[in-house]
Amino acid sequence: MSNMSASELRMKYTHFRILVIGRANAGKTTLLKRVCNTDEDPCIYDEKNNALLDPSAGRGIHDINRPFVFASNPQFIFHDSPGFEAGDESQLIKVQSFIKERARATDRNKQLHAIWFCLKLDKARFMLDLEKRFFTEDHFGNVPVIAILTKFDDLIAQVYDTSLDYNTNHENAKTVQKKLEASLFSYKSPPKAVVYVQDMHNHNGNHQEQVKVLIQKTAMSLDDLSLKMLFVSIQENNLELCIEYAVKYVPFLEPEINMWTVSYLSGGLK
Repeated sequence: MSNMSASELRMKYTHFRILVIGRANAGKTTLLKRVCNTDEDPCIYDEKNNALLDPSAGRGIHDINRPFVFASNPQFIFHDSPGFEAGDESQLIKVQSFIKERARATDRNKQLHAIWFCLKLDKARFMLDLEKRFFTEDHFGNVPVIAILTKFDDLIAQVYDTSLDYNTNHENAKTVQKKLEASLFSYKSPPKAVVYVQDMHNHNGNHQEQVKVLIQKTAMSLDDLSLKMLFVSIQENNLELCIEYAVKYVPFLEPEINMWTVSYLSGGLK
């Protein structure tokens, strides 16, 4: 990193690529819209990088090889896996093959940079067998996995006791959530971090605060400094994180690129 010129650092990464895994109704699309600060549908691309004309029709949404972006923040490139609820082992193999293929890519901008694994908080059916296998088997490459526990509000309903007040029921749900979260770290290939979200569909909720936590934990999981810099610069939810990383990492860079780095982290080169 110390021998990298400003132009090399600028060209190393131009996009941040995320694989999103999760069952249907796990809240994936709503979460991504919150991350990109939009209510618009994404634009989906085919295998030759041609934009499909009708993204709202859902074509390719669950095709892992068809990336999609939101116009509000096109530097985030997402890939969607349909999840493993059908019990079809080929789906797991397809995900593992995709991760391996992207890890072998020589073009850094075609590599996979992070995996967001969405798990719906369900007391009775938290993880399926194939989901457990994903966290049990070795992962090719060094792509960090962030487990996102979604729909905490549904978990409250599952444990709700009418004889108790809301706060007590909320605490009981938190206890269950912590047990489910702890179970993830018992596997051979556990996630790098776990976050949980709730009420993401509520426009009046604190969803942006929750997204900040996801952004922060994802950034912390990245080992490559220039990739970490790209990620914190293109996200639009946590200005404090941009400032923190500028203060923390700029002193370790060569003087010739310090001014560029500050501009990069503050969004000046978007």
